[in-house]
Amino acid sequence: MEIKTKRLIIERVRQQKITELTPLLKYQSLFQQAGLVTAGKVDLDTLGMLAQTECLLQIRERRKRVLLGLIILLHSYDKTGVILSGQYEIGYLLLPQKQHQGYMTEGVNAVCNQLSHSQIIVTAEVKGNNISSIGVLKRCNFIRIAITSGMIELWKR
Repeated sequence: MEIKTKRLIIERVRQQKITELTPLLKYQSLFQQAGLVTAGKVDLDTLGMLAQTECLLQIRERRKRVLLGLIILLHSYDKTGVILSGQYEIGYLLLPQKQHQGYMTEGVNAVCNQLSHSQIIVTAEVKGNNISSIGVLKRCNFIRIAITSGMIELWKR
């Protein structure tokens, strides 16, 4: 999968190119905010496993090809643990110095538009106090469908 927008190139990360994501590893809090880990650190091995089992997309500036962040599409499961076909949960993270410039809105919107052509539903879980992430979801036409007792908001597009 490769998607080009006005400013971005979004492409799938393959196992053999996982080292290209090394600059992201010094921002461990981003992985926690994206919901990829609750404890411990993310390393290249962890990202390599994600690249094998899920859809890991790197976001790069189109002009300079500089790495900006990741969009992760995780399989969604029903209550019995069976993978829901035609549905993914999205997570994303962006380097701190590139935040608040519209990159993630552009990237998430492009990925969701591509998936909607295949009638794939995209969901997101975000903490209620993560105003930036909620803003991205709103700008990308997600609709809040629930709030859990732990103040986790569930969104769907």
